[in-house]
Amino acid sequence: MIEIIGKILLGLGLMFMGVEMLSSGLKQMGSRQFRMLAMRLVSSRRRAVVFGLGSGVVMQSTSAALVILASLISTGVLNVSQAIAILTGFSVGNCVLLFIVSLNIAVGIMFLVGLCGIAMYLTKDERYRNYLFIGLGLGLIFFGIGMMTAGVKPLQQEAWFTGAMEFSRNYSLLSILAGIILGFIAQSSTAVALVAIGLSRENILTGPQAFLFMYGAAIGSTMFKVMLGQAFRGTSRQLIRFVNIFNIFGATVFILLYYIEVYLHVPLVMALLNSFNIDLAHQAAWVFLLFNLTSAIFFIAINGPLTNWLTRTLPPSEVEHLSHPKYLSEFQSDDPETSLELIRMEQMRELEQIAAFVSTARENYVGADISSRHEAFKSLAREVAASTTAVAAMPMHTQTAKDHAYFQTRQALLDQLADCTASGVMVIMQTRVHPLLKDLSDACMESIDFLLNYAAEAEKTNDPEDIRVFLEMSSSNGPSMEQIRKVYMNSDKLDTSVNKGSLLDLTIMTERIIWFLNRLISLMPPRIEKPN
Repeated sequence: MIEIIGKILLGLGLMFMGVEMLSSGLKQMGSRQFRMLAMRLVSSRRRAVVFGLGSGVVMQSTSAALVILASLISTGVLNVSQAIAILTGFSVGNCVLLFIVSLNIAVGIMFLVGLCGIAMYLTKDERYRNYLFIGLGLGLIFFGIGMMTAGVKPLQQEAWFTGAMEFSRNYSLLSILAGIILGFIAQSSTAVALVAIGLSRENILTGPQAFLFMYGAAIGSTMFKVMLGQAFRGTSRQLIRFVNIFNIFGATVFILLYYIEVYLHVPLVMALLNSFNIDLAHQAAWVFLLFNLTSAIFFIAINGPLTNWLTRTLPPSEVEHLSHPKYLSEFQSDDPETSLELIRMEQMRELEQIAAFVSTARENYVGADISSRHEAFKSLAREVAASTTAVAAMPMHTQTAKDHAYFQTRQALLDQLADCTASGVMVIMQTRVHPLLKDLSDACMESIDFLLNYAAEAEKTNDPEDIRVFLEMSSSNGPSMEQIRKVYMNSDKLDTSVNKGSLLDLTIMTERIIWFLNRLISLMPPRIEKPN
């Protein structure tokens, strides 16, 4: 008995390891291409579904697709409707693995695993090793299923086992419950479906048991998706809810169809499969495909209303709005002048966001905290920097090239100014707790707030006089810097080293913010004009 249990556990372990290796290898090979193609090929819902179908065949990991799509939504590259269409097609493409496993190619798998293992030992090229890793993962899935079924086979001679199987055939809810438990543990309905195929191939499970097993796994695997959704915020959580609804809908419909067919004797899914005269392993693969295909067709039909409902129930967060580019959606890869003007407008938004950092230090402030606002800024800044880099590859006139250099330098200054202002705001909040420094920290806050908002307004108007006045106020000899130095020189009046250290942090951060701000505005280029 111990040997039998060992074989079953070994088989399950090999199979799950193979699924993980296959998924990781395909994810590594396809995630970058997935991201790039998703940005180009989803202009319509139909193309998004077709793209998702192909991606599901290649990647075989819904969780990886969720993470990538969530990041594309958070940067404004995709909307929720497009992402849902991709996931709908992805769920159907995922079914290909089950059809491969349902084939009887044991000898070929021996050669596959042996050759991939030897080649991985001999080669050091990571590109080839990833392909070999995928082949080895696929082979381990076959070996794991074979080992598991070899372990279960002897149990068919045991009276208690045959009695238990007979009991489960009479109580179909047990098969559903077993699928739910294993789906929750495995965190993948596809992995559980592979187990069902292996057991049905050896007639350990009947067709109905295998089907109910898979339906239950779809319900159980949603538990993992619920936990995964806790890491997402705003619009991205809509994707998690969609995947959960997709699985629950499919499971509910097919479980109802099973009971209608069994108890009302209406020929439905099982009658259709029996008419094709195929073995149980292939029937299980076809049921998994029908399950996902039915749900996919339904959710494609209601994509619009579903997206509206998800938007109402899980609206975008304030931080999400801040992290999305507003103008780069009109970015043209062959028009550097227009592209730079769009980047200029996004950089104006970046400065406005930095100016809003200071409001988080006010005692009556209600909204996203400084850390969340800073992360949103960095997300937007990455998109702006990527677009600025893309412009460098475009052919451009000499003046446009000079303007491009300005924007690259200014983006670096904006990043540094944001980091410095976020740190300065936290220092202000920390020094406020010291009674002797409260008035000073408030004065620094008001001074920084005034200069940041003045600079943002000067960028909007692009008025030379506003720029000149600002540069005078924020210069090293200006009133703001002079006041800071005066306060620090009088620090001997403070009674403790803690207060003196806090004052030093406050004055240094304030000086740095003003210095970066002065440099930023002094490098402000004029509006981009297209050469004649």
